[in-house]
Amino acid sequence: PAYDVRFIAINDDVDSAKGENDFAVFKNVFNDYYAKDTSKKIRAVVKMRGEAGEHIASNPPYGYIKDPQDKKKWIVDEEAAKVVQRIFNLCIAGKGPMQIAKILTADRVLTVTAYHAKQKGWAMPENLYRWDTNAVLRILERREYTGCTVNFKTYTKSLKFKKRMENPVENQRVFEDTQPAIIEKGQWERVQELRKNKRRPTKTGRTSIFSGLLYCADCGAKLYFCTCSTYKDDSQNHFVCSNYKSNTGSCKIHYIREQVLYRIVLETIRQTLSYVRMFRKDFKLEMLAQDEESRKAELAEKQKALSGAKKRMEDLDRIIQHIYEDNVLGKLSDSRYLKLSRQYEKEQAEIEQLAAVLEREIETQAGQVSNVNEFLKLVDKYLDIPELDAAILNELVSKIVVHSPVRENGRKHVQIDLYFTYVGQIRIPLKIGRESLNESEPA
Repeated sequence: PAYDVRFIAINDDVDSAKGENDFAVFKNVFNDYYAKDTSKKIRAVVKMRGEAGEHIASNPPYGYIKDPQDKKKWIVDEEAAKVVQRIFNLCIAGKGPMQIAKILTADRVLTVTAYHAKQKGWAMPENLYRWDTNAVLRILERREYTGCTVNFKTYTKSLKFKKRMENPVENQRVFEDTQPAIIEKGQWERVQELRKNKRRPTKTGRTSIFSGLLYCADCGAKLYFCTCSTYKDDSQNHFVCSNYKSNTGSCKIHYIREQVLYRIVLETIRQTLSYVRMFRKDFKLEMLAQDEESRKAELAEKQKALSGAKKRMEDLDRIIQHIYEDNVLGKLSDSRYLKLSRQYEKEQAEIEQLAAVLEREIETQAGQVSNVNEFLKLVDKYLDIPELDAAILNELVSKIVVHSPVRENGRKHVQIDLYFTYVGQIRIPLKIGRESLNESEPA
């Protein structure tokens, strides 16, 4: 009435223009209860389907379509899947989401919206080929492309709050091998790592294929790429520890020129891959043994943490019972009891959540297999590497650790540790990863 709004409910014979209806308030309460009850039942059904590993998303992601024989299953849409694979390959090659969007736009590739409209016979959007950076990001983030189902990624707080909120990763449920994979799991994981290491060009506009991969051996910080505008060529482009800060920081410079780094890394990769191909069987057995030992140690640590969490929950149950008895007997005031009980119950809820996460991680880790076979696929893929580029480097190397230069017999030596994708550092009986430099030539 204050806003001069006329309320009409035909089925309930309510019309505010005819005067107030005393029963309208009660009917609204019952209607609200009915809506909440219906919402609760729908949520329960969706949760049951999601916990069973069924797809609860209304539509499959770009690259998949619903199976005509079984609408609950997804099959690969070959045309769209090629675009998805291309986007991931471009990211591996060192391209950012904005660069990928520009490439797709220049090549006149239909956007996701335009492609769906074309497939379903809907009205076509105005911009058929203008790819958006966010569209590329969403594709790069979707774990479903590895062949799994990810449920409960978002949620709503209540029936009346329509905005969907991001669900924490620990509250999501992942079910492996529920549909054909478009992207290999290892490639997807590598892309997520690369996206964390954003490559920003220098003031001169130059970038390096090593940016985001180099770490300091002493402090663990990243090494920054620097260019020299006083030189016409790239011979003096170099990396320094980000904590050096012109000798005012907390670490040494860890200076190394890009050309020297390129030479060391290329030779190390060539010799390592040659060694693996030559002693393939022995290498595989050794890596499997190392991986199994590492996995057992990590699993034991998580099981220990889970046991500690369960023990603490039992202790909290006893403590809560004890303070309740003290409150009943008058030994503890009501205000103090309420404060303590809230505190302990909050801690208990946090521990229960942690225990649930640990149980899922233990269950997942127990069923994992070694990634050495994935690395061997890369070894077979790169039989000959005449030169390095971003794609090769990002596929083969997960990080490069640079040690501080040392002087021996009037020469500088820089030790470089390469950590390969899937298997980490590989020790071979060859003197690699260490380069001698003339003292007159800076590292």
